[in-house]
Amino acid sequence: MKRSFKDDFNMLAMLLIPIGVAINIVGFTLTNTLRIPIFLDTIGTILVGVIAGPWVGLLTGVVTNLINGVFNPGFIPYAITSAAIGLAAGFLSKGGFFKSIPKVMVSGLIITLIGVVVSAPITVFVFGGASGSSSSIITAAFLASGQEIWTAVFSSSFISEIIDKLVSVLIVFFIVKKMSDRYLSKMNYGHLYMKRGNK
Repeated sequence: MKRSFKDDFNMLAMLLIPIGVAINIVGFTLTNTLRIPIFLDTIGTILVGVIAGPWVGLLTGVVTNLINGVFNPGFIPYAITSAAIGLAAGFLSKGGFFKSIPKVMVSGLIITLIGVVVSAPITVFVFGGASGSSSSIITAAFLASGQEIWTAVFSSSFISEIIDKLVSVLIVFFIVKKMSDRYLSKMNYGHLYMKRGNK
């Protein structure tokens, strides 16, 4: 059955958005506190996209960045990136890309590429190539080696994002596997991941 934009925003999906936002904030805070060189700030966005649909995932990503932007305005321009990641996760989910570990790894790579393509122009045009994240150090190293700013930003973004997104999609995969069929059956795309098979 073909779903419309409006169909994705049912009551359960709307209630899932603050949970996804909270997961994003906790993931980022944890890695920041432990000084781990990844972000884990899109786990909630990807999870919501997978079980509630692309448009709900998009909204979860945007809301996360707007809330984080209250404390650090540097997050606000990257709301576009978070929106793209939520959208991608939802469409990949519809295609069954979160059903097995090999497919999840492909999803992680696709989400990484989308994130880099969307965020790199923001980093260059809004922040002059250095957003203050851990990837800025890698960008500086590439620039010092003689690379052009676009190549340096794309390269450093990919390096810093690939591990983060692969870890994030794997966490989402295992969270969804642990969810009960009863809960999944109530979510927009949860039926795709029910243990008793598609409903």
